[in-house]
Amino acid sequence: MDISVFSTNDSIDVHAASRIVPSIETIQEALCAELAAAHLPETLSSGAVVVQGCLPLLMNAVSAEAIIERVGPQKYARIRKLYKESSLLNLWYGLELQKLLQILGDAQIPVMVLKGADLAATFYSRTELRHFGDVDLLVKPDHLMAVAALLEQAGYQYHQEYRFEAISKQRVGFVYVKAVAAGYLAFEVHTSPHSNEMGVSFDAAQWWQRARPIVVANVTTLGMGLEDLLLYLCWHYRSHAFSRLIWLYDIAVVVSGAAEQLDWSLLAHLARQQGLSSTIYYCLRWCQQLFHVSLPAHNPMHYFEPSKPLQWLMNYAIVDDVAPLVHRHMHYKRKLLQRLMADNVPALCRILLRLLFPSPTHLGRLYMERYSLPVHLFWLYYPVHPFFVLASYLKRRGRND
Repeated sequence: MDISVFSTNDSIDVHAASRIVPSIETIQEALCAELAAAHLPETLSSGAVVVQGCLPLLMNAVSAEAIIERVGPQKYARIRKLYKESSLLNLWYGLELQKLLQILGDAQIPVMVLKGADLAATFYSRTELRHFGDVDLLVKPDHLMAVAALLEQAGYQYHQEYRFEAISKQRVGFVYVKAVAAGYLAFEVHTSPHSNEMGVSFDAAQWWQRARPIVVANVTTLGMGLEDLLLYLCWHYRSHAFSRLIWLYDIAVVVSGAAEQLDWSLLAHLARQQGLSSTIYYCLRWCQQLFHVSLPAHNPMHYFEPSKPLQWLMNYAIVDDVAPLVHRHMHYKRKLLQRLMADNVPALCRILLRLLFPSPTHLGRLYMERYSLPVHLFWLYYPVHPFFVLASYLKRRGRND
């Protein structure tokens, strides 16, 4: 297998000298403790995420002897097996991504590589430090049918991720999968970024206008503009309730590598438009605390700082705003962080209102996957959903008390 497909041209986007890998020293102890306590899957096909997606970073930073001392030789053998499986799968992703980007290029279809596959090639010091479980691609709506046909010709099959997708009017993501010797490859084709129940949406047309040229798998393609990339990474981390530490580390890598290149005033403008100033503020703070990331001399934090009442509310509700990020069992506090991270009081009220009365898409995903009721009857859950939310809150609150 030719692993050269992972090489990239450092002169495009981020210079080699600026490819600084933030330290994970402050979280090594917590990750090792999680490994020691975790029930590891037999194979990657179970879909389990080991140490919050940070396994490659941990294996690179900590010696085998040190890990064995913490987890024992038998569990280390399992960890090593999972790591090899994940590494092989990512090599396969590189080969397939190279092939698909070339196919789309030959068809003169512009494509934007999103998130993990972009970051691994352009910001991480070595691509093998950033494994990913799928590849997200953005295409223009007019090209969706042609891209789907090309994927099917390449051996991929459409995979319906949620039952509710069959009737959803807001679909912007389409998953295509293919079985290979190393497991399953998944490519998610987007025509626009996902919207969600907290009212945040992104303008894909603006993404195309600000796109930057990158090299992924030896193919020149497009990635998100730096400001759009950082804003979306912060939002993606929050939208998944801060559940994987690797997503915060991605933010740290981008800030470390591109702090001087970023147009912070543009980023602040975009964040205010989307109501994500507070989200960026806390993500940057956490990067400083956990990974010792340095911000530019003209510290940009004042662009994003939320109002004092909201800062007080966050501190009162969470107390230690870093522990929930590191320890997986603190799911309740992470969900609380996700909901309280508003830019102002009216925005917080809108978030809480959407929690009780979500969009049809979110409601369908919540209930139509768990119950066999016909999908077109999703609206029947609107009257009972607020009570389910309240019951879930009281249950979690009692558990944490």
